[in-house]
Amino acid sequence: MGRHHCCHKQKLKKGLWSPEEDEKLLDYITKYGHGCWSSVPKLAGLQRCGKSCRLRWINYLRPDLKRGTFSQQEENLIIELHAVLGNRWSQIAGQLPGRTDNEIKNFWNSCIKKKLIQRA
Repeated sequence: MGRHHCCHKQKLKKGLWSPEEDEKLLDYITKYGHGCWSSVPKLAGLQRCGKSCRLRWINYLRPDLKRGTFSQQEENLIIELHAVLGNRWSQIAGQLPGRTDNEIKNFWNSCIKKKLIQRA
């Protein structure tokens, strides 16, 4: 996997986000909303790709994100939904407010799947 096509045109930063970059992105989206993600980095004063900004917002900076361990109720719901929906993580995440599809997928693969295999 290479860099996104828009990232080749200009020198964009990749890798870890600094607290200052997080602050710029958070401030910009709080004031103006995200609109078109490809225009956000320039308008927010960031040397990042729009995709990188979108993923940073969705997975780390959104104010409604739930952090920490999953409750037993959340775990049970994930198991039930997975039985019906399979690996449709975004649809499962839609039923768990504050949780991201990536977080749920990682939790499934690292914890739940192993528990279910041990039970069988």
